[in-house]
Amino acid sequence: MELCKATAEDAQAIWDLRNSAILAGCKGFYDGKSLARWTEGELTESFTAVVARDFYVMKDGQRVVGSIMLDLTHPGLKRGEGQLEAVFVDPDMMGRGIGKRLMTFIEQMALSRGIARLRLASTLNAVPFYRACGYGEETPSLYHSPRGFTLDCCLMYKNLTARP
Repeated sequence: MELCKATAEDAQAIWDLRNSAILAGCKGFYDGKSLARWTEGELTESFTAVVARDFYVMKDGQRVVGSIMLDLTHPGLKRGEGQLEAVFVDPDMMGRGIGKRLMTFIEQMALSRGIARLRLASTLNAVPFYRACGYGEETPSLYHSPRGFTLDCCLMYKNLTARP
């Protein structure tokens, strides 16, 4: 498997990965109507532009099996903080260390850019995964979708330290 910078050509695969990960992973944590609204629609030019600019992917051959994004301009970030976004793993590939490899990679990237603390808004189903990756300071919150609905989530943080 290869971890690499995403390109605009990866956008559709990432969009499909996002939707399948949400539908599989969040089932039972959110109602079906919310999941349907969250995953409806088609790939947009704006999403494609963000993918090309900010995403990294894990590929198994040509197949995108994981994605992650580091946002350094997210509203509300304090100096020295970054926001993790779009951490998705193909449901058929979960439990194989892909998510942890993506997290380790992006944490090292953040450190190299002078970021000492990461935050993320976790879906309720993913909280145990992020805890296992060292994230804590859990605060119940709401995710406000640009599509006009809200979902319960959990804000989590991790102070980063350089690895020897």
